[in-house]
Amino acid sequence: MEKQELWLNLPVKNLQKSKEFFQSLGFKSTRDVPGMVGFTIGQVPVMMVAEPDFKRYASHAVANTKNGSELLISVDAPDRAYVDGMADKVARAGGTVFSEPQEVQGWMYNMGFADPDGHRWNIVHLDWDNQPEE
Repeated sequence: MEKQELWLNLPVKNLQKSKEFFQSLGFKSTRDVPGMVGFTIGQVPVMMVAEPDFKRYASHAVANTKNGSELLISVDAPDRAYVDGMADKVARAGGTVFSEPQEVQGWMYNMGFADPDGHRWNIVHLDWDNQPEE
């Protein structure tokens, strides 16, 4: 089998607003076609897809992110300063920081935010050298 690529498709209400939001966080768009815009976040392509197109592709209703979460998208951070910086960028760009930067279990440092469409993201720095042994 040839190499397969995985990418995420997220429904968005306002494609231009989503594009501007993620660009303001420092991500560059990699694809910009009618009805969708793509970004590579980490090593994973993420496509922001206009809701009507998303419904058609998925043959299914779009989840209401105000009532619950479908998934939590985690992005690796190189250090704590990156996590702190993202919290500031998200707030300035109009996103919602639902979890301020904090240390978790003594070896993870993370923050959580919701983008303009309510998709939840986790920016996390993992300090593998201080991870507790099992």
